[in-house]
Amino acid sequence: MSAVKKTLTLSNAGVSSDRWSRWRAMKRMAVILVAVLSGCSDAAPTSSRRPANPSAAARYGTGNTAGAVGAAGSESTHTNNTVSPNAPRTTLIGTAGKGQTVAPAPCASAQVTASRITPIVHFVIDGSSSMNFRFGSGTRWSVLRDTLIGPTGVVTTLESAVKFGMAIYSSNQQCPAMSAIAPSVTNLRAMTAAYPAVEPGVGTPTGEALQKVIDELPDFSVIGPDMMVETIPIVILATDGEPNGCSGAAAAALCDWVADLANCIANAIGGGPVNYDTTLAAVRKARDKKIPVWIVSLADGLNAIPDLQKTANIGAGLAEDASPGATIYSPQSAAELTKTLSALIGEATSCDVELAGTLDVNRACEGTVEMNGSPLACNDPNGWKPIDMNHIAVQGTACERFKSDLTAWLDARFPCDVIVPQ
Repeated sequence: MSAVKKTLTLSNAGVSSDRWSRWRAMKRMAVILVAVLSGCSDAAPTSSRRPANPSAAARYGTGNTAGAVGAAGSESTHTNNTVSPNAPRTTLIGTAGKGQTVAPAPCASAQVTASRITPIVHFVIDGSSSMNFRFGSGTRWSVLRDTLIGPTGVVTTLESAVKFGMAIYSSNQQCPAMSAIAPSVTNLRAMTAAYPAVEPGVGTPTGEALQKVIDELPDFSVIGPDMMVETIPIVILATDGEPNGCSGAAAAALCDWVADLANCIANAIGGGPVNYDTTLAAVRKARDKKIPVWIVSLADGLNAIPDLQKTANIGAGLAEDASPGATIYSPQSAAELTKTLSALIGEATSCDVELAGTLDVNRACEGTVEMNGSPLACNDPNGWKPIDMNHIAVQGTACERFKSDLTAWLDARFPCDVIVPQ
């Protein structure tokens, strides 16, 4: 009897152990099922939505980069238990709990912000007395002022897409006498407040003014790509005369020793001898820092002056005696001046685009890039190409459109396993 009882006890123990094993297996299956069902939602891509009619400020924002794009799946909602077709989701295969498997569907595509690298433009503006000479329907000063900060001026139009800076220079009691605004987006108000309705000075210390501007800019010759925090700026010098430096101002201090005080001051400050030495030294320093300087002449005949041509050559990164030399821009009307400045600002615009994510460069062409809603071909001479994990570039005719229209916007979409959004 005891032997039978012992046998039954062992049999009952065996049943209990088997049931315990099945219960533990079912528990593990439940954990796996929950993990699978929740896995894809954890990896859902982030996105931003482009307004129906985006303004320049909405597209570009402020700061070192500017831009915003539409959003794949931004219309996806979970209202009334209905899932949008674009929403990431899991797909049930068979019926859970009856020995069937549950597997996630492929992730939805991720749309990332594709941001322009904001151009930086410094205007260095001649504020000497000769800027009141006639130009088009106004004076050189008034037309230039209106072209920059008037109702349809380039700064007025592009202030949210470009970091504009300004330095107005002349000589009077000081040399150089300067009014400077550091480059920034949305700088119109500050530039307008610092830009008087009438030219402020007498002489033309171009070199000294350029030197001050260039000294305050970083040395891009020693900044590698991994250290770059912003794009290389350009400097646009708008002048109507040859530089006479600050030597005249020093001579004015001696005027109390001469009989004709008024003439002494006029000759010393306003009509001192032409001197390109400091101007050439300033553009050489700019060239050494990899910063281009472009010359816009508001007076006829300046582009025939050898030293000014040498200045333009150095500013453009050419040999000082290059022939043909760099362009000295000589607009003859307000419309031509606007066209000239717009073209130079466009040249400051990079066709490289920063992505708010980490891209698999080898699979980048699996994604799509559109400009203003029109698709661009990958690795096409007139389309786009990947550069590195964080940048793509538009090229050819697409690049030309991107530069000429600073309100152009890009949409960039990639499969979620090709890019990891930030």
